Amino acid sequence: MCHETHPEPLMTANPPSGALRQTFILSLACFLLILSGCAGSSQGVKYSGKNTKNYTPLPIVVPEERLLDMLETISGLLGTGYNYGGSSAAGFDCSGFVQYVYRSAFGAAVPRTSRDLSKWGKKISRNRLRRGDLVFFRTGGSGINHVGIYIDDDLFAHASSSRGVTIGNLDNGYYDRHYARAVRLIEIRKRAR
Repeated sequence: MCHETHPEPLMTANPPSGALRQTFILSLACFLLILSGCAGSSQGVKYSGKNTKNYTPLPIVVPEERLLDMLETISGLLGTGYNYGGSSAAGFDCSGFVQYVYRSAFGAAVPRTSRDLSKWGKKISRNRLRRGDLVFFRTGGSGINHVGIYIDDDLFAHASSSRGVTIGNLDNGYYDRHYARAVRLIEIRKRAR
């Protein structure tokens, strides 16, 4: 589970409610789908972590089109409230959100806490991030205590303690200062031509 100890900066206005919220979500979904052509390659990636019977073995191999499922899942959850320990559409904490998206989009079981997730998978540098990678933060103390899912162009989806499921930007001063690391759990299987 995760626990942000500092208030998250307000980057954009909260999405409107009702019909305007649906338009907002649809617009964001379209934006995310437009960005969907940049999956990248996973050649040379070595995955590590305890692949116990409780978790999907690494790497989690998914067809490229499943990344669209991930984006659709995320866009459908935008605005969902924050609930410490929550892992359902009734309310999420950050790691519960990641667990839910990975289960819904990829059929994968992943560790439940941000700290455990950060030790699982292939560590990657910030300049090599690609869609579906997990980004981790230290927002208080020395340990990892927040996680999000990288989308594209320095944007990531996460469950914020102050705003619920939202989109953040790694270039924002707050996230840039508290950024800790990133890991890759998925390997993209390209479509045969």
